[in-house]
Amino acid sequence: MLKDVLTENLEVVFCGTAKGKASALKGYYYAGSGNKFYGILHSTALTPKRLLPTNCYSMNEYRIGLTDLVHTEYGNDKDINSDSYKVDVFIKKMEHYKPKFIGFTSKAAASFALGFRGVTSLINYGLQIQTIGASKIFVLPSTSGNARRFWDEKYWFELKKLIQESANSKS
Repeated sequence: MLKDVLTENLEVVFCGTAKGKASALKGYYYAGSGNKFYGILHSTALTPKRLLPTNCYSMNEYRIGLTDLVHTEYGNDKDINSDSYKVDVFIKKMEHYKPKFIGFTSKAAASFALGFRGVTSLINYGLQIQTIGASKIFVLPSTSGNARRFWDEKYWFELKKLIQESANSKS
């Protein structure tokens, strides 16, 4: 299984539900051929160049972390056992690493982390009022090719703007 990509002083940690099949088989986050993750990171200037899935373990260079709520299974969300979501472990990690933002890469991931256990209709995209420790929560449309009908890049640009504003306010 993939390991977390986490360290201190991160601007954002992107958190999904579980690895997709391609990611699990290749050993890299967001490795599916139709996944928009690395493209949107570059389009929003969260990374200075377009990265490849093989670059996932060097994401901390860009003050970006990667993790999931499930580390024991992989596949489509509908195939993941709800008992496999280790929200308590995730929260402890975020309280330890203290990223400025946690970007959930789907409503499903956010719904589990926020206590709604998969009820995505209770989640809206964008900045949330809840926090995890000192970290602000932002819900993003999934970059997965399977979720293409929900894709809207404007939320990714909105998150980038908030990250930039946060950095500027500390300068």
